[in-house]
Amino acid sequence: MGFSVDSLANLLSRLRESGVNYVLIGDTVIQLHLGLKTLEGDVDLFALSPSPLGEQEFYSFLAESNGWEMASTELGTPKLVCNVNGETVEVELYENFMDLEIPEELLNQSVTITVGNVKAKALRPEHYFVLKARQGVDLDKLKRWLKQVEKAGFNKKIVEEAIRLFPDFEEKAIRERLRSIGLTV
Repeated sequence: MGFSVDSLANLLSRLRESGVNYVLIGDTVIQLHLGLKTLEGDVDLFALSPSPLGEQEFYSFLAESNGWEMASTELGTPKLVCNVNGETVEVELYENFMDLEIPEELLNQSVTITVGNVKAKALRPEHYFVLKARQGVDLDKLKRWLKQVEKAGFNKKIVEEAIRLFPDFEEKAIRERLRSIGLTV
């Protein structure tokens, strides 16, 4: 079961008005890049502030004041289960912690996109592929996304620059995983 771009826009607007400074990461970035109207999965946000780990009370209050539920991600960071426009949108809040490490340079290169009628910061699609390849998960899904994203516009130079931000041992693994999905850089 998915949710509409309008529901996501409404939710992002509420988060921004509540003082959450974020960058969209995860599959939502690709789905929005492709112009999908119904989105699948959860919404992954890299919270720049407040800290999801250091200020969990903030997120608890946010959930309570909006009638949302609070849960936890696999990494133990807050997860908001939100009812927006009659649709359920799950928002997982992340920061650099444990297995999740997004270089500051990539966050600084995020782009402003329009979600419904709301402006939001999002990772570049190219950065999404590098980060997912680094994790080494969902490579079959990445392969399917890549075919669609390449048609919509994709810059291999951005991928190359992003890979170089990681240590040599990780760079090699990232390149191998990207090669396995059909992306040679």
